[in-house]
Amino acid sequence: MIEAEHSIVIDSDINQVWDYVQDIRKWAMLFPGCKDCDVIDENNSKWLIKVGAGGLIKTINVLVNVSEWQGPERVNFNFKLESEPVEGSGSYRATSQADGNTAIQLQIKVTGSGQMAPMWEAMSKPLLPQMAKTFSSKLKIEIEQSATVQAKGKPALFEQFSRYLRGIWLALSGADNTNTEQTSLARALKENKATVLKFIHAMSCSDASSADECLAPNAFTVAKGYGKFSGVRQRDVMVGTISAFKQLLPTGLNLDVKSATAEADRVVVEFEGNAKTADGSSYHNQYCMVFTLSGGKISQVNEYFCNIHADEVLWPLINREGTTESIQT
Repeated sequence: MIEAEHSIVIDSDINQVWDYVQDIRKWAMLFPGCKDCDVIDENNSKWLIKVGAGGLIKTINVLVNVSEWQGPERVNFNFKLESEPVEGSGSYRATSQADGNTAIQLQIKVTGSGQMAPMWEAMSKPLLPQMAKTFSSKLKIEIEQSATVQAKGKPALFEQFSRYLRGIWLALSGADNTNTEQTSLARALKENKATVLKFIHAMSCSDASSADECLAPNAFTVAKGYGKFSGVRQRDVMVGTISAFKQLLPTGLNLDVKSATAEADRVVVEFEGNAKTADGSSYHNQYCMVFTLSGGKISQVNEYFCNIHADEVLWPLINREGTTESIQT
């Protein structure tokens, strides 16, 4: 059995929070990888979710049953995969604080059974904490934005008017801020490149924590091409995959950066890996990745690499069934 727990504080009172979370559709749409939610009745629903680790991506149907709606403080639920011997449970706890905010605690457990249990539990171990963290962060953002949507309009207008007046003043005074703007741009490009190189170093040595620090809340990656590893992976899967590298490639990817170019909000990096898999096979792939950044964090990654080499060396290891070694390699 795998367990994960995450706590947050939402800048809204407990009743505003409950107005949001009592709708199961909103739970589903915030859950990482969820593509659709079919509500059967007030307590039961079916979620279509894409999950993955180490490049293995699968679409599954999850049957969710809410065993207790006890608002605004408590929700308990159970879930079961429709086509896999995997089930679990979870809970939501809300506590009103003296300052008017709401403390939230989310807990989830996953249990596998049968021949595939080791694989599912190995996949869940690195992914579950990231899923809980991502879901909590999205919940906080959605509720706080919903509560302050009217208040946001006035500061935005004031800020625009201030910039307008400042522009007039600079024009009338003959001030030249070109050098300042160029300096700010150069600094931003340098910081973007540093963030991307930190992320690649984290990939190289399977440092999921450092990789997590480089990513925006809604980050995702698109693996290009037509191989078994191609497709879209959300933020939680990105971080979980890097964590899984410790088992798949015990010595690390050993990435060697050949070039890095920063322009506007993009950084393009060419690099090569020189790794050994857990069974001793050589994995020497070549990569070009295009990173898009927002606010100093990576929001999107387009990956280009040799699909044939990845399919031949890595896919058989990941696709082995029935033993923990299928994931640990």
